[in-house]
Amino acid sequence: MDHSLHETLLRSGANLDGSSHMPLHFGDAAAELGAALDCCAVVDRSDLGRVLSTGPDLLDLLHRLSTGDVKGLEAGQGRSTVVTTPKGRIVERLFVHHLGDRGVLLVGGPGSGARVIEHLERFTFAEQTELTDATDTLCQLALVGPNAAEALQATGFDRPEPFCGVEIEFEGLTAYVVGEDGLSGEGYSVLVTKEMAGSMWQALNLACGKCGGRPAGSVAAESWRILRGLPLSGHELTEDYNPLEAGLREAVSFAKGCYVGQEVVARLNTYDKISRSLVGLVFPDGSAPPGPGAPLFFREDEVGRVTSSVVPPGRSHPIALAYLKRKIAETGIELSVGASDGELVARMVTVPF
Repeated sequence: MDHSLHETLLRSGANLDGSSHMPLHFGDAAAELGAALDCCAVVDRSDLGRVLSTGPDLLDLLHRLSTGDVKGLEAGQGRSTVVTTPKGRIVERLFVHHLGDRGVLLVGGPGSGARVIEHLERFTFAEQTELTDATDTLCQLALVGPNAAEALQATGFDRPEPFCGVEIEFEGLTAYVVGEDGLSGEGYSVLVTKEMAGSMWQALNLACGKCGGRPAGSVAAESWRILRGLPLSGHELTEDYNPLEAGLREAVSFAKGCYVGQEVVARLNTYDKISRSLVGLVFPDGSAPPGPGAPLFFREDEVGRVTSSVVPPGRSHPIALAYLKRKIAETGIELSVGASDGELVARMVTVPF
């Protein structure tokens, strides 16, 4: 059997991006979005950064550099955490998976592998971490949607708890199922070597089809992400914002000891000083979505900025994610885009849409 993921995607009807070779769509992006929202879809998440550590000190180091209580994780366990700056701003959100003898795997945002390693090594002195960028050697195939658990069950694989992982045998080789879909703890991902990826895609695609789902490309997946209000590295997750503004409270332990940025994050929580919220925006039918960074105005005051936007396939009105000052973040409020007297007006909604 051909184990090439590239060839398998093409046989599945994928239209691939010319540079990244990631699937853009499988012929019907609107139906793919509908499956992800209402049923289940299998998505190639191999563009996410993956760092593998085989040294004994990685969890201890990461515990001191990030918001989550990761120090005591054991084989099969996992957790979401956020690496922060001294000012409590986001460097990278990571899903931490203890894979037992294989090591500890960190899953970050798209293309983040080298950047995560560089940041960790900046704080590494005597620690033995043995970090390797595994982005090009491990593929990540995700099941998303409300029936993701049913689709995983149809494969015969064990279902892990959120952020935890289980080792599986597939065609005589070892792979891992983890309780995250690359963006949240609501779905599942299968981590496989490149040699296994094609066969695994076929298995997940078949299981998804049995549950009424289908494969989804990046066009549908990005719209699904924004509709679900899920922040992404490079858009909502940057050093301009802190984890509490981004809605990553589940990744923050307020009971653990000190970490870089801990005093700032704790103070924001204790004194309710979170100044911005991640919200959704809906634009008029037929309008062009504003680009990331577009300023938002309420009357004469600038009150926020757009971070992601899209026209979902099969729909005519653009939507966006944006950070907005909390004091005016009320459902239904109308905002001017680009200038205080801008012609384009957006209506604020809570996320998920």
